[in-house]
Amino acid sequence: MPEPKQPEKLIDDKGIRIDGRRLDQLRPIKLEVGILDKADGSAYIEQGKNKILVGVYGPREAHPKHIALPDRAVLRCRYRMAPFSVDERKNPAPSRREMELSILQRPWLWRMQGYR
Repeated sequence: MPEPKQPEKLIDDKGIRIDGRRLDQLRPIKLEVGILDKADGSAYIEQGKNKILVGVYGPREAHPKHIALPDRAVLRCRYRMAPFSVDERKNPAPSRREMELSILQRPWLWRMQGYR
């Protein structure tokens, strides 16, 4: 039976990470705003190999009408992971995980704005 593979050491004896950064150093960060033409607001965030594209659309009339609230907005969030961002190409349709993360984002965004 083959011997189990040892996990890769992420920090060497001198306190240097495998990507060359010290423990007190962050990955380079890149931020851009207003990059999506049809969005009312948009941003691109890059830190290391993580890339995030955000678009904000609205306000718009709520559809279907019965979900409209007279004293506040309805927030819809969609989390999508690019099909080419993982080793094995994923189906472009939203996965269960993506749908769950979309639902979990709403309460956090409402709390940031002081809503309940």
